[in-house]
Amino acid sequence: MNALALVIGNAEYSLDKDKLVNAVNDAQDVSQKLLNLGFIVNESINCNRETFDRDIRKFGNDLTKYDIGVFYFSGHGLQIEGINYLTSIDTNFEDDISAKNTSFPLSEIIEYMQRAKSIINILILDACRDNPLPSQYRGINSQGLAPIYAPKGTIIAFSTSPGEKAMDYGAGRNSIYTGAFLNHIDDVNIPIEDFFKRVRTSVYTLSKGKQTSWEHTSLIGNFCFNSGQLVHSTNLPYKEEHIADENFLSTGTDIDEIIIGLKSRDWYKQEPAIKKLSRIDLKTIDSSTLFILGRNILQTAIGGEFSANSIIKNLNTWLQSTIIDGENHILNGILFEIYFNSKGHFRQEDFKCELIDEIFQLQGNKQFENSFEFINKQLQPFNEFLFYIPSIPNMTLAIEIQFELVTWKVFETEMTAYKLVSVKQHDIEYLESFKSELDYNPIQINYQQFIETLQKELCVPINHLRLSMNIKEEDLTRIQVPWNFDLKKKK
Repeated sequence: MNALALVIGNAEYSLDKDKLVNAVNDAQDVSQKLLNLGFIVNESINCNRETFDRDIRKFGNDLTKYDIGVFYFSGHGLQIEGINYLTSIDTNFEDDISAKNTSFPLSEIIEYMQRAKSIINILILDACRDNPLPSQYRGINSQGLAPIYAPKGTIIAFSTSPGEKAMDYGAGRNSIYTGAFLNHIDDVNIPIEDFFKRVRTSVYTLSKGKQTSWEHTSLIGNFCFNSGQLVHSTNLPYKEEHIADENFLSTGTDIDEIIIGLKSRDWYKQEPAIKKLSRIDLKTIDSSTLFILGRNILQTAIGGEFSANSIIKNLNTWLQSTIIDGENHILNGILFEIYFNSKGHFRQEDFKCELIDEIFQLQGNKQFENSFEFINKQLQPFNEFLFYIPSIPNMTLAIEIQFELVTWKVFETEMTAYKLVSVKQHDIEYLESFKSELDYNPIQINYQQFIETLQKELCVPINHLRLSMNIKEEDLTRIQVPWNFDLKKKK
């Protein structure tokens, strides 16, 4: 089943007394863990009221395409007159009326998820921290969220029981609750109700009985966070252990042993394995095995093994003898490996684009159209995470680049460079905004290095990239980019 998560972590509240130590760590660690388990994850850190509202609305709209929805929040939560509110970093805590009007009602989040008609909805709230409201506005149950009804198909997990306060520390870089959540989420095939019991036991023990997490559930059917069922790919005609190829086991055949050699990531095993391929009649091999072979030829080539690299650079010729009934399962595997990991999950970032130019030279070749239609279909559910999706016919990616001239002195010599300040597509900014030059922390590269970095970030073949720049290419001999140059589609 496909699963979508929205993870929010708010720590940098306006007043120092309201700031939280671990809320951002909690959100980032939960995001990474869910990503590893195969969820599509949207993360929002230190969001203001407008961003909170926009992210929730988008989450509700996107969730209509998914079977499972997960909402996680780490930050301040309030109950006012029995209604629960989740706060943004610019929530006004001056009084209860101000707080209500500048926070987000939990009931609205539940309503958005219900409206999406996903099969299972999971809300995880590590939100019962110290109440920031002045004491005269806190009410009787000031230190926790109020009990709330969970609609059909929904489970709501609270970091502590009604009327209690949750700790913002206690598990290293995480709160006690999120630390326990992260500790147990890798447990395999544990029904979600049992999973949260394990979390509750850990929280109670680590807090020495001061904190007891609880859940309200109306779930129907079973769900496990780690069940191996979250393979993203759509209607693949291949064996499950070849899609999630970390589970592949050799049956002892020559071709299986070759694949094991390639998977070893050991050059001394990969090199003889590639050589043995020349003695195999690939037309006698089943489609699933050809698919996983293609995946591992690419990862071996990216690792630097010479013969595998040579195959990729001469792919058109090498693949001619592997077309079976109009299909090329080896090329399907190569294309799949670019975007999907060893669990069969969409990578979401860090795609294997190093040899994309060589591979995508085949895109206009009618012999391989089926393979590019195959990968286009697999990537459609994830188009919001991709700048470029291969298609028939070929499409180009138009990007607008803006630089600004910067100068500085080295002793008495004035130095100049062009600083990257904007990377846009259709007026959508993809370059992260930086609060200060210290955050930007520029590194200096030449034009060719810039193009290679840009191409990898966009995961697009160079001949399908169309750049419009405010500075001529010949003048860009010295370019400054952020040290952690990272382009992401704004969700």
